[in-house]
Amino acid sequence: MQFDIHELKRALPLPALIEQLGVSAHVEKSMFCPFHENKLTKAFSVYRNTKGEWKWKCHAGCGGGDEVDFVERFHGISRKEAIERFQQLSGLRNGYMPPITTRTPETPSNQRLPFVKMPDDVHNGSDKDLEAVAKIRRVSVEGVAMMQKHGVLLFGTVCGERCWLITDASGQCVEARRLDGRNFPAFPGGSERKAHTLRGSSKGWPVGVMLRDRRHEAFSRILLHEGSGDIVAGYHLIHAAGQQGFNWLPVAMLGASTHIHPIALQFMTGKSIRIVPHVDDSGGRGAKRWAQQLMGAGCDVTGFNLACLRKSDGSKVKDLNDCTDIHSEDAMELEGLLK
Repeated sequence: MQFDIHELKRALPLPALIEQLGVSAHVEKSMFCPFHENKLTKAFSVYRNTKGEWKWKCHAGCGGGDEVDFVERFHGISRKEAIERFQQLSGLRNGYMPPITTRTPETPSNQRLPFVKMPDDVHNGSDKDLEAVAKIRRVSVEGVAMMQKHGVLLFGTVCGERCWLITDASGQCVEARRLDGRNFPAFPGGSERKAHTLRGSSKGWPVGVMLRDRRHEAFSRILLHEGSGDIVAGYHLIHAAGQQGFNWLPVAMLGASTHIHPIALQFMTGKSIRIVPHVDDSGGRGAKRWAQQLMGAGCDVTGFNLACLRKSDGSKVKDLNDCTDIHSEDAMELEGLLK
């Protein structure tokens, strides 16, 4: 399938392309050129022209141009091959919309975000893939399908295993879990783990806060919780709530010890945020930290305590994922989550 070149450029603008090719040090207004050995003169520029188009130029004679020209020069291939390669890099060939870049040459270096290297075979899942995730997490297929529609759920091969991936349109944080429900094996210096965070991920990025086609802008309320298991549960519970769940967007921090990244706060400002922490000390500390940040950003922040709820077998609920198996006597109290 072929795509219009302008569509490819929107999907993978020049700064993000250069990042993806592994020469991110050159995404500046004045840097050393990646195409020649002279490291004494900063002759390379990345900029936007008066039409808003991304361009690059080497003032020492290597040339210049747009994204396709960069791929052609970088790989030493024909323009036809460069267009084909650019299409592959953009991810559109596999039906996957790549990260929307929040990094430009004008962004202060202390606020720049890394770009995570996604699996080469990243793609949307089949009906069987969605059913497998729903079975593993004990949630509805409809809730899982909603995640995929929003670009929060993808599939691909990680560490040699077929996996489901939790991420969002920013591409700043990606966590993989095996599609067969098993743990990733131990590696030198580490133990078995149920989840694998892809290299380059920013744990401070609240996954799910940035959706495909800017759909996040339509939501005025955010359900903020901890962990990839809880965001799956969030989508399940919101779908099950029907109209009551309307306008709630599930978002997850993939770790209680992190702060919300300042760029991500921009997508949450002015919204109503309900924090649903894990029922443990670290969850409580994380919730307090996030609440302080969010209130400082002008958000209306409330909390929801899971400590009083029970699972169907009578054991205490520890996190939102446990609420997918709520005790019948506590179901009504759980309904208050989305009020």
